[in-house]
Amino acid sequence: MQVTQITENVFQLTLPIVNVFLVDHPAGLILIDAGPKGSKDLIFQGIRQIGKQPEDLRFIILTHAHYDHTGGLADLLKTVNVPVYTSALCAEMIAKGIAFRPNSKIVAFLLKLLTLNGKINLQFLYIQPVKASFKIVTEGGCVPDHQGLQVINAPGHCAEQVALFYPVKEALLFAADSAGNEKQLKPAFAYQSKKVNQLTLQKLAAFPFQIAVFGHGKAVPKEKFVHMIARRE
Repeated sequence: MQVTQITENVFQLTLPIVNVFLVDHPAGLILIDAGPKGSKDLIFQGIRQIGKQPEDLRFIILTHAHYDHTGGLADLLKTVNVPVYTSALCAEMIAKGIAFRPNSKIVAFLLKLLTLNGKINLQFLYIQPVKASFKIVTEGGCVPDHQGLQVINAPGHCAEQVALFYPVKEALLFAADSAGNEKQLKPAFAYQSKKVNQLTLQKLAAFPFQIAVFGHGKAVPKEKFVHMIARRE
C-alpha cells in the first residue's frame, strides 16, 4: 500500500487493485471508497501514516457499488461507527450485497449461465450486505457541509456512480471510474454506456478543478483530462 499526498489535505491510498482517498477536512477525516474485502488494515495503516488515527474517521463516501470500491465496507464499519454517504441506487445495492448490476437482459442471462443461476459466487458480483447508516446524496449536495465535497451524478461506467468536486485552494475532481490513468489516461471501461460516460466526462471537465484523481491510476492536471476527452469527441 502506497500513500501519495495529492494536496495539503488530500491523500491517495493505492491499494493492490484500487485507489481510495483520505480528505483531512475541518469537520473530520473523510474516506472516499472502502476498497475490496480485506482492505481495512491497509486503510487504517494509511490513516496512521498521515498522522491520524482510525477513530478520527468521521465520514465515508462511496462513489459506486463495484466490489473493489465497497467490498471492505462491512469490516470497516465493525470498527468505526460513521455515516456512509452514497447515491440511493448504490445504497440499495450495498444493502442487498449486490456489487454489479447488469445493464442488459443479455448480460444478465450470461451471468446466470456463468454462475449456474447464482450458485457460484463470483467476487465481482457480490459483497457482504451492509445495513449501514446511509446518507443519500444527490446532484449538487455537499459532504459533510457547504465547505465539503460537492456531489456530481456521473453515470456511464455504472448507473449509480457519483463523482466529487472539492473547491479548495488546489481544487480537486474525484472522477471515480469515469476515467483511469494506469498505463495511460483514458475513459474507464463502461459497463453501462460509453456514450453516457463520454457525456459525464464532458460534464466533469466543466468544473473548475486543477487536479483529477481516479479510482485506478495516477492523478493528472486538468489540461490532460480535457485533452483526453477532446481526442474522443
